[in-house]
Amino acid sequence: MSSSDSSPSPSPPSSPEASFHGPPDLERLVLHFVSAKRALTSTQYVHRANEIITGSRALIEEIATLNAKNGFARRGVDEQIETLEAIHNGINDAGEKVDFEFQQTIARLDVANDRLQTTLAGLRKVLIDPSLGQPARPTTETSAQGELSTNLDDSEATKSRQRTLHDFVDEANHEEVLASLRGFIDSYRDSQSDLDDNVARLSESITHITEILLDLNKDSDPPKRPTPYDEPPLLISTMWHDMEAHAADMAGSLQSLISHYDLSVSALKHTEGGGEAAKLALPAGVDIDDSLYAKKVPDPIDDAERAEMLRVLENDAVEVDDVAAEIKDRADDMESLFTQLSDRADAARRSQTQLVQAYKSLLTIKTSLPLYIEALDLFRTSWSSIQVSIIAKTEELVGFCGFYEQFQTSYKKLLREADRRKAAAEQMRTLASKARRDLDRLWRTDQKARDTFMEDVGVFLPGDLAPGLAGAATRWEVMEVSTEESVERHEDGSRDGD
Repeated sequence: MSSSDSSPSPSPPSSPEASFHGPPDLERLVLHFVSAKRALTSTQYVHRANEIITGSRALIEEIATLNAKNGFARRGVDEQIETLEAIHNGINDAGEKVDFEFQQTIARLDVANDRLQTTLAGLRKVLIDPSLGQPARPTTETSAQGELSTNLDDSEATKSRQRTLHDFVDEANHEEVLASLRGFIDSYRDSQSDLDDNVARLSESITHITEILLDLNKDSDPPKRPTPYDEPPLLISTMWHDMEAHAADMAGSLQSLISHYDLSVSALKHTEGGGEAAKLALPAGVDIDDSLYAKKVPDPIDDAERAEMLRVLENDAVEVDDVAAEIKDRADDMESLFTQLSDRADAARRSQTQLVQAYKSLLTIKTSLPLYIEALDLFRTSWSSIQVSIIAKTEELVGFCGFYEQFQTSYKKLLREADRRKAAAEQMRTLASKARRDLDRLWRTDQKARDTFMEDVGVFLPGDLAPGLAGAATRWEVMEVSTEESVERHEDGSRDGD
């Protein structure tokens, strides 16, 4: 042990051997005694080593127990997480499948709606032929700000525009269907949002447990990142073996220091004035071996034995400080190993705490898991009902498209029919005009012939011989009749023909 680890001593330097030759004198024996006495302070490191061995044994048992428990618990938690992830993925996949069906249904709806809007746009472009006799629809002009103009006369503010086929469409019918479809889509979005919220909560719970397992209770200071030059951490068995080896070597070294101290005491006992010289050399308050002052006479030894004792003492004195320093170094190594072992135990305790937290979180999820499954069932049931309604309303839109398309086609036929009727009316008008002229001509001819006949023989024939003989010729007229009269006469003619 270095001189800084003991109380200050007024004695000379502890290593005068380098300049000494021959048997040691009293002063030198006192120096050896003081050095040996100072080296015995290493006893505290040996006591600490014994405490470390005892504490390490308990820590190793605790670590082994915790690691076994933690390993079993970790496998259970991992299995539960895998199960939860499978449930999460299953719910998510089922939701995506329903959403895919929804997108397909909406795609068909969009096709139908696009067709309807295209058809309506086509109806807006078709102007009603004036020949059909439809009155123009009035329109009110607006200002650039979209407000009614108040600076124009009524005759200027109100104009007329030519009507289109769209004016004859009752938009309330298909707008009601579109409003219903928007309601169904909103209902689907609401149910999908509810499912997404449940899936998100389940995902957050799984993430929370995963973060716990990744050590949420880390120290505030980030751990030092290992480099390729760092040595791998020691195994616990290696650490224990090294600590036992250190403790055994320290005990052996301390025993050597004690033997050296006993030898230095013995040398002073067999040297006249050794006890008093040792007392004066030691600092105040330092205990000294009472045997140095005892009245008891030490066992006699001959000169050869004393010379051998002094030789051994002199040789061992050279190594005292090195042995004490070695004990200190081994004590420091044991402290370092014990710190590492304590860190391992703390890590095992933290792992246990984290696993307990993970299990508590799993219990919380367990109570909520039926709600997640129920949310999926409700989503599927809701979609099944909504899908049927959307398909039905889509078919209605398709029906409107067909009807409006037929309306536009029928209008084209109407124009052709109007042209045909106009031509037929013109034909009948021409025939009726010709018939009038022919009837008038026949009437005049008949009347003239009647007048000539009466002038020739009228005076000779009595009036009652042929009643009406002197009357005027019957005159026929061709005239236009109303549609109702024409239908009635046509029906009467059909009955007479039967």
